[in-house]
Amino acid sequence: MRGFLLAGVLVALLLAAGELHCAATAAPAPPAKASAPPPQHPGAPPQHAPPSPPRRHRPSHGRAPPVPRKQDPPSSPPPPPLKQDPPPPSPPPPPPQQQQDPPSPPPQQIIPPIQVVPPIQDPDAAAPAQPPRGGNRSAVCTTLLVFGDSTVDPGNNNRLRTTAKANFPPYGVNFYGRRPTGRFTNGRLATDMLADKLGIMRTIPGFLDPTLKLGQLRKGVSFASAGSGYDDITANTLSALPFRRQLWHFWRYKQLIRALLGLRRAERIVNRATFIISAGTNDMLLNYIASNRSAGPIAMLRYENHLINAGCIIMQVMRMLGARRFVFVGLPPIGCLPIARTLLGRDPDGCDSDLNQLAASFNSRLVQLSNFVNYQPRMKSTYIDTYTIIRAATDNPQNYGLTEVSRGCCGSGMIEVGQTCRGRRTCPDPSKYLYWDAVHPTETTNQLITSLMLDSIAGIYS
Repeated sequence: MRGFLLAGVLVALLLAAGELHCAATAAPAPPAKASAPPPQHPGAPPQHAPPSPPRRHRPSHGRAPPVPRKQDPPSSPPPPPLKQDPPPPSPPPPPPQQQQDPPSPPPQQIIPPIQVVPPIQDPDAAAPAQPPRGGNRSAVCTTLLVFGDSTVDPGNNNRLRTTAKANFPPYGVNFYGRRPTGRFTNGRLATDMLADKLGIMRTIPGFLDPTLKLGQLRKGVSFASAGSGYDDITANTLSALPFRRQLWHFWRYKQLIRALLGLRRAERIVNRATFIISAGTNDMLLNYIASNRSAGPIAMLRYENHLINAGCIIMQVMRMLGARRFVFVGLPPIGCLPIARTLLGRDPDGCDSDLNQLAASFNSRLVQLSNFVNYQPRMKSTYIDTYTIIRAATDNPQNYGLTEVSRGCCGSGMIEVGQTCRGRRTCPDPSKYLYWDAVHPTETTNQLITSLMLDSIAGIYS
């Protein structure tokens, strides 16, 4: 029991440390405004300190009294610079430089108790030397660790008290054995097919699966939970696992493989692993849009900043726990989801352009976060542009072998998702549909996303 409490405290401390590193990254506007004062402060002190008045004290002429009086004003300004010294460190003009310097000390102070830092350099140096298998350069990736929502949840929610489940027909109708597993699709998830293409394993299991084996733990697991999002409040809506809890389970995962494989081998697995983060749709649909539909662009930007800051904190905590390679999956055109078409669609094409614009704006910030990660020492990141590929399939379905892109395959395809899809009739050929239910893509669509991942993941191992 003490171990679980200690783990919770540790994750909380890491989240707090990550928040300090990400404060300047989430909102790009403040650094720009704060960049003006710093040049003035460094300029002012030199003008008051070096001037001749202090040296003119030595020749004690009759004009000596006025000199101290002129020094009185300078003596009062120096205290303000002392009070103003704290602000410059927090909003540095070049965020990448000052955020590169601080990261090294904090990890060494926080991470040694869990022994993450010592073995980091050797594994990273050895990872690129691994020969690719099957002629695929991406095959140097040997472990996938997945975080996020229903797009990458293989069934963790089966073990939770939540209504966000898919462990019943018709879900899984095209999965191995034609059985439902908790995946919100008719077959495999994009991460399943990615693991298969990389030669790692056939599917990615959920970490909460009680039948997990050592071989599976070494090759990868998913901590994702359907209904979750970057915002912890989003997960609370459906009693899903928030990212804070997913990170806690990741900490447990590290302790488990350490006990089974030893410290050094366990750290190698984590250092060489690919960390996939796929979330954000629930934040927009279940949280923001549900309560702020009429909010203006300022409120929208604030929430966007909040999500990006949360994503940055999550990344920093993973980094402190040994992560080195990240894959950020962008949002799809959520305004074209069948459920959005049914409830909010008002454009000629049946989509909601406002929602699509919101998704596109968030994706642009996610790209910035991915680029920020690439500036960090010994870290690499890539962004998966699901928006463009799904929008292209929506506008030109014939180019992708699709015939239906406006409704899902389950039930009427307009509103059914999760529990409302239970036992419903399905379309005769899901491979011709873009969506399986009113929110989630079919295995065919997941294959398109997998191809993007496969092309991008090679870059973070080069």
